[in-house]
Amino acid sequence: MQETIDIIRAAGGEVLAAGSIVDRSGGQLPDFGCPFHSLVKMTPETFAADALPPDLAGTPGVKPGSK
Repeated sequence: MQETIDIIRAAGGEVLAAGSIVDRSGGQLPDFGCPFHSLVKMTPETFAADALPPDLAGTPGVKPGSK
């Protein structure tokens, strides 16, 4: 989201608000410099690399999102 906001501003646009269907930031949402709204807020469960539950231990780690 931040990349898109930066592109809009760099092109001279004004971002009035940002939004998503699901906010999975767990309350750690960055300051986008504009109001942010979502339909659902959730806190995903995370684990340290050396403390994975057995059912996840054999799966590859994936970081969704951009860069």
